[in-house]
Amino acid sequence: MVPHWRIIQIGCLSQNSFWSEETPQRPQLCTITLIETDRRRMLVDPGFESLESARTLLDRRAGLQVEDIDTVLLTHFHASHARGLGYFENATRLMSRTEIHRAQKNSHSLETIAHWLNSIDPIEEHSPEGVEVIQTPGHTHGSASFLFETRDGMVVVAGDAVLTFDHFDARDPDGRAEDEYAARRAIDQIAKVGDVVIPGHDNYFVI
Repeated sequence: MVPHWRIIQIGCLSQNSFWSEETPQRPQLCTITLIETDRRRMLVDPGFESLESARTLLDRRAGLQVEDIDTVLLTHFHASHARGLGYFENATRLMSRTEIHRAQKNSHSLETIAHWLNSIDPIEEHSPEGVEVIQTPGHTHGSASFLFETRDGMVVVAGDAVLTFDHFDARDPDGRAEDEYAARRAIDQIAKVGDVVIPGHDNYFVI
């Protein structure tokens, strides 16, 4: 089965420099993506605002329940992307080994979800069916993106390696990156391999 994907939640930035915003204007939400194959239902970056929101959006967008998700993939361990991790108690949780180590060193800044770190396995030790993990460091040192082939072409779930379409178009990591040079290289890498990009805080777009 060719992986099937859909957007469960379209994200947004609290403050977007491309919109001439100098102060936060709205709650920050990440884009949440569902990837389905013959044997797995994988949710990327479970940044739901609440358990009720998770249940409602999964039902509305995919006809699924929280319990139907068997795998959670994290592009990185920032709060807006990982705060719903605890809603998926029966799912396998995967993130890059480098990002696990980075998060362990900085877990004091994510106290509400830091206890879930011990339940996250290195994605390098597991092979998500039909999904290739590509290392795209820069936003964080352990950021990863997920690449898979569909009838729409090659789809990249980029997390915050690409914040929005505007940031992609300008090759701009927006000063949020731990390594700005690496972050720009990650955007270029995604542009080379992807036909469709799902950014961290915007709707998907076609290159």
